[in-house]
Amino acid sequence: MRFPISFCLGLLITLILADSIPLLAQEQSSPAFAVHVVQRGENLFRIALQYNLLADELADANGISDINAISIGQRLLIPLEAESAPAQREHTIAAGETLASIATSYEITLDALLRLNDLSLSDAIFVGQQLRLPPDESAGGAPAAAEATVTVESGGSTTTISQPTSLAPSPHSFARVGAPPAVFVHTVASGDTLSQIALRYKQTVNALASANNIRDPSLLRIGQRLTIPGIQLPRLTSDLPEIVTAFTIDPLVFEEGRTGRIELLTSDPAVLSGQFLGQNLRVIAREGGRRHNILVGIPMFSEMAVFPLTLELRDASDMVSTISATLQVVSGGYWRQTITISDDELLAPAVEDAEISMLVGLTSGFGETRHWVSSLNLPAAAPMNAVFGTLRSYNGSPFDRYHRGVDFAGAPGTSVLAAADGTVILADRLILRGNTTVIDHGWGVYTLYAHQNETLVQPGDSVTTGQVIGTIGSTGRSTGPHLHWEVWLNGINVDPMQWVRQTFP
Repeated sequence: MRFPISFCLGLLITLILADSIPLLAQEQSSPAFAVHVVQRGENLFRIALQYNLLADELADANGISDINAISIGQRLLIPLEAESAPAQREHTIAAGETLASIATSYEITLDALLRLNDLSLSDAIFVGQQLRLPPDESAGGAPAAAEATVTVESGGSTTTISQPTSLAPSPHSFARVGAPPAVFVHTVASGDTLSQIALRYKQTVNALASANNIRDPSLLRIGQRLTIPGIQLPRLTSDLPEIVTAFTIDPLVFEEGRTGRIELLTSDPAVLSGQFLGQNLRVIAREGGRRHNILVGIPMFSEMAVFPLTLELRDASDMVSTISATLQVVSGGYWRQTITISDDELLAPAVEDAEISMLVGLTSGFGETRHWVSSLNLPAAAPMNAVFGTLRSYNGSPFDRYHRGVDFAGAPGTSVLAAADGTVILADRLILRGNTTVIDHGWGVYTLYAHQNETLVQPGDSVTTGQVIGTIGSTGRSTGPHLHWEVWLNGINVDPMQWVRQTFP
């Protein structure tokens, strides 16, 4: 399959740039870049608006000569100035709204809303129409996940970590037991409602409205920051050993079905091990044993609770120090879906349990060499029509199963592409997933490609990013032609799109 030259250039620049950015702090004196994956229905003009850019500026940054020639799944470099202007906002008109009510809900004048959208009071508006809004000055640009600096005090010494650029994970410190409770903040995203947010954090709508002085629960705006009571931020329950120079976590609160990151920096070489959620953590040792990275997969259906994290640090003299902390796990906020399958045999719990057990064993290995660069590529040039984590009811059953991957609705025969370099460890026909390929990318990361019409690789084959490894089909438990794509981390099924949008470790 041929890709546009702009796609190839953008991807090459992205991989080179992302690989050159260190995990923690960077100086803010030079421009940074983010990566945007083009979704169905987007065009260059609309994407540029999201980042307060002109379409021509975005085209120049990605070597695009025709601003109408972008494709679904294409990765675009988004130039972000170090002191970036507040991001442009948009509002989608809902039933019953008027221009006056929208202006009031965003605390702007009606005249300003009309001028920004080149409208007059006599113009008709319609449900689904998108309106431009002034930048949210209070947000200070794109939402930031961390304060400018974070300070950790231990053993009489103080460690300060600087805020990273937009491509690096956000470092966060741990509060101490006995310290005043820190506040957890949820930033309202497109499609969020107060009832959905309350359900996600096991709150009542009234409690959230009261905590945030919200008079009308139906009026939320994208980018609005809501205080969530009862959510505990990470807390240290023991002193950090003197050898530790930085201890970071991203995000502050772990979500079921997604990947969290922990990093420990030490002044001298050391060996790190640990446990969390009943897992023996896999530690990636780098920089001569001074940088220790942990990628943590949070299983679906994990209880929303605070869990202990225990780390053991062994220095060169064989002295062992224990680090104890607590981390909160919350719901992933997934939707529900009802599906009808005509073949009841494919719904038998024993069949599903056996296939999952096999995949857990297959993806529990840990290769010492990493084969992906910074993030994963999309596995097909096709529109996405199902997301990870959706709770599913089959033929009227309880919602006790979930969608374990992302679906791409490609036509039969559409190429299936390797998401990153790696080694094929499975190419076989499974009962539920049909013709399936699994690739080992190292460091405990695996990708799975299911329901293929045909597989074009064999176990033991080395593959490269973007290589055609099969074609889209409808084999196994499938209601129509599509590619089902999964990501597994140390034997735990996690959200694949997080691995596309973010860099790891």
